[in-house]
Amino acid sequence: MKLSPRLAACASLPRHGLYVAIYNTAVASLLTALAFGGGFFANFVYSQSIGLLAWLLIDGSRHLLWRDRRPPAAPMVLILAVSLLIASAGGTWLAASLLGHPWRAHSHLTSLLITAVAGSIAVFYFWEREKVARLEAAAAQDKSRAETVERQIAEARLKLLQAQIEPHFLFNTLANLQALIPADPARAQLMLDHLNEFLHAALAASRKERNSLADEFALLRDYLEILAIRMDKRLRYRLDLPESLAAAEMPPMLLQPLVENAVKHGLEPKIDGGEIAVRASAGDGRLVLEVTDTGLGLGAAPTAGTGAGIAQVRERLAAVYGGSASLEFAGNPGGGVAATLRLPLAA
Repeated sequence: MKLSPRLAACASLPRHGLYVAIYNTAVASLLTALAFGGGFFANFVYSQSIGLLAWLLIDGSRHLLWRDRRPPAAPMVLILAVSLLIASAGGTWLAASLLGHPWRAHSHLTSLLITAVAGSIAVFYFWEREKVARLEAAAAQDKSRAETVERQIAEARLKLLQAQIEPHFLFNTLANLQALIPADPARAQLMLDHLNEFLHAALAASRKERNSLADEFALLRDYLEILAIRMDKRLRYRLDLPESLAAAEMPPMLLQPLVENAVKHGLEPKIDGGEIAVRASAGDGRLVLEVTDTGLGLGAAPTAGTGAGIAQVRERLAAVYGGSASLEFAGNPGGGVAATLRLPLAA
């Protein structure tokens, strides 16, 4: 028997609660691995108290106000912000009471920062997860819109992948910030400034179908500046964007996974690091984007990864451009890897 949309939504709540609990456990494990807090058990209690309270407030408000309908963006953002604030304070107090810890103002501020980051990632993940499900259902019901829906699904899956990957980048950056604040406040402030600019640019890009090369290179600059502070002298970078191509447009955040792949698998495992260069050029009506590194080279990294990020980039290219775009990898003559994107250049 087929359930009504409202009953189906209610039936899915226990499953969503389980997903949230698993995510909270992963956050507690990551914080413990970063030597944050009072050990895994304390982190687990704090994470579950804050995370489950945030989920109940957010999902409860959403179902109460809109039931099975998609909520408007502005009221939902307000609910998210208020819910995360309440969950941070209430969950911290509840966990402190359960563990017999004193409640301190400065610990609440730390909890608020972690809640804001972890909560935003979780909300973004579930939001995109539901979006993928809705789009896939629409594709099954209406074959005439298959091409448009497939492109939207590819975009949503890419964002879902980013939502799964981003916690490592954000938590590593927060851990670096925590270490830098007492040791080098100026560098900590610089890293925080670049993190703020990167998150702002990434959020803006996720709402667009096309982004200018100038904005894409600005986003890459903030991303690489954060990594350069983390890796110190082991990472150098160059961004080469001719003025004539600054206004050219492309799907947003196609380059960032290629840069991340080059740093993670080419430069970070290399003892003395190296250099990454991103160049844009044009010819024969095509936009050519090259990401080259002087890292370990193809297949030489100790952990090659799953290749999911590159596969998603290829899937996205196929959905947006069909067979008129390409992504190729080759050995870099100076050592390392060269990734080359070729896209149609709009008139």
